[in-house]
Amino acid sequence: MKIVYIKQNWSGYFTYPVYDEKGNLLDDVEDRIPCEMSIQIHDGTFTGIATDEESKHLFDKPATIKGFIEKNLISFTMQYPCLYYTNEQGELAIDSHKEHPEIRYTGFLNDIENEIIGEWEIGTLPGESDWGEFELKKI
Repeated sequence: MKIVYIKQNWSGYFTYPVYDEKGNLLDDVEDRIPCEMSIQIHDGTFTGIATDEESKHLFDKPATIKGFIEKNLISFTMQYPCLYYTNEQGELAIDSHKEHPEIRYTGFLNDIENEIIGEWEIGTLPGESDWGEFELKKI
């Protein structure tokens, strides 16, 4: 299957790695956050919007998406409306005066399963970025 439709909706999840109290990565544990995105494709590039169960209650508008498709490679960035983070009390909070860092997604389209599987990353310094995986199915 090639992505040829002008508008598409995708549903799935992204993950966060989980660390123990000493800061060691727990290989077999992950947090899965359900998400959805709607994109409009034009000549191999696309734009769209995304929401996720973790943050959608924090914002009055969805995150924006822009990216490209080349054969089965899909690459896009996502930008939340403003900075959101976990505060000192362990609760999600926003700072509407600061921009959220861009999140980079890279994945591959599986023609047989009609899904995209890949990884996301946020941050610019080696060893100081957050990362995880994502999976989306066309709906």
